[in-house]
Amino acid sequence: MKFKVGDKVRVRQWKAMKREFGVDGSNRIEIPCFYFVPEMAKYCGKSVTIDSVVIDESYTTCYKIVEDNGVFSWTDDMFEDYVFEYGDRIEVSNDGNCWQERIYVGYIDGDNSPYLCVIGGEEHSFYSGKNFDSCQWSYARPIQKKHTIIIDGKEIEISEESYKKLKESLLK
Repeated sequence: MKFKVGDKVRVRQWKAMKREFGVDGSNRIEIPCFYFVPEMAKYCGKSVTIDSVVIDESYTTCYKIVEDNGVFSWTDDMFEDYVFEYGDRIEVSNDGNCWQERIYVGYIDGDNSPYLCVIGGEEHSFYSGKNFDSCQWSYARPIQKKHTIIIDGKEIEISEESYKKLKESLLK
């Protein structure tokens, strides 16, 4: 499960999904385990809100969205990931493991590295309205909250998820 209830995501463009997955004789895009039907195209490029997460009998995750009142089933491949606005500070990565904080400037749907961000060291140019260099990234996410705990005098940084689990176990 990539997204949770309440996440804002953007629906991918029809042409990008068609190019990646192809269409069948009924003009449906054949996404693994699901179809993106022409009636869903009106949401392409739009920001939508995850309303519920459904895992079917074959353990395939799909989502229902607020904007269509739960009519269609949506999958990870139908979304651009999180919705970012121009100038948002986000975390980006090319391998999904090593993350760097950057300024978001755009998205290139259908590209292997679709997230366009200001290159490190160019933030001043961006904020002052001057020309700046940018770079593309494969993965992006909102900035993750980090927590520091101290064990035996040593500071250790842990993720928000680990912090919540630790806090739950201590409060039991």
